[in-house]
Amino acid sequence: MKNCLLLLCCFCLSSCISSHGAIAPFSLAPDVWLINSLDKIDDAPVTVQGNPQLIDTALGKVVSFDGDGDRLLVDKNPLAGAAEFTIEIIFNPGDAFPKNTEPRFFHIEALDNPNRRLTIELRLNDAKQWYLDTYIKSEKSQLTLIDPTKVHPIGKWAHAAVTYKNREFISYVNGRKELTGQVDYLPIAATAKTSIGARMNQIHWFKGEIAQVRISQRALNPIEFLSVANESGAYRTH
Repeated sequence: MKNCLLLLCCFCLSSCISSHGAIAPFSLAPDVWLINSLDKIDDAPVTVQGNPQLIDTALGKVVSFDGDGDRLLVDKNPLAGAAEFTIEIIFNPGDAFPKNTEPRFFHIEALDNPNRRLTIELRLNDAKQWYLDTYIKSEKSQLTLIDPTKVHPIGKWAHAAVTYKNREFISYVNGRKELTGQVDYLPIAATAKTSIGARMNQIHWFKGEIAQVRISQRALNPIEFLSVANESGAYRTH
């Protein structure tokens, strides 16, 4: 009996050890949102605004947004209950300069408390380039991570990510850390919704395609990220 208990304890301990040798916290499986439907995303109902289209791409069927009134409002808050998290997005931005230079393409917020929100945005310039803008706001503090010198080409599939843990907010593009800062994230109500393709208040529209969003309730190491593997757009985990 003692040997059985010892074996069970060893198994449980080994299952909690990460590949880096540290004790890993128990966490929920990630939410994987394939953006390939106008009816449901991750089994959550979707409200369609404008005329987003389902199109075929190298990544399979994805949703295309025209940058002029298209968005999906998902009736789900994928961060409900999370104290730390990672959000990853695989997308192909189109050129909307100068009509729309500040597309907000991922926004989580409860309508009854706009003081708590998270957004992942782009900024476009006149050289057919984009740079990442990520933002956390709560009643305690707020922080924007943005640098107009960290530019990327429009018209190519890309991966953007943010992580948050112990006040540290980090942004990444294609697996490379871009910016980091300190901010107080406070839980966004479980009743919050997620706007894809525009800001929650229906401005700053995104032009381009979005293939996938993956939300993990822990701060991932970049080696665990999804990535755009090649020019065809095929994506994989590292």
